[in-house]
Amino acid sequence: MDFKELVSDFAARHGIEGLAAEDGVAALEVDGIAVALAEIGGDLVATAVIGDPPAEGRADFADLLLSYNLESEAFFAKSGESGRYMLCRRVALAVLDGKAFDSMLEYLLNTAENWRHLLADYRPAAEAAARAAAEDDSDLASGGGFLQV
Repeated sequence: MDFKELVSDFAARHGIEGLAAEDGVAALEVDGIAVALAEIGGDLVATAVIGDPPAEGRADFADLLLSYNLESEAFFAKSGESGRYMLCRRVALAVLDGKAFDSMLEYLLNTAENWRHLLADYRPAAEAAARAAAEDDSDLASGGGFLQV
């Protein structure tokens, strides 16, 4: 199946109106995850946005993403245009049929969803640790927590 046929077949099987491949690209949104599909050099390239880098601990989170790149069928990148983290998958169009495309897209979406949650939870965890540290400092400064004799 070529790229245009693959996208049309997917849209028809899943009842997605308005999804079409134009100029070698298509886009859809599933459960709040923006997915871009493109045909590049005989391959299907699918990308899903997972979010902005965290405000704190950015380097540590980037290290997690890079480690994942070694273990996965997909890889992470950072958009030069928007600065957002993206999960990417590249598969030869020649090996894709409707079922294989569905499986590839399901894997991409499930993985993106898991990492979106990790990223969302990562910020509050860093902020909570900073607040706890600030509260501990203020308790010590005010004499709180010490038994006055």
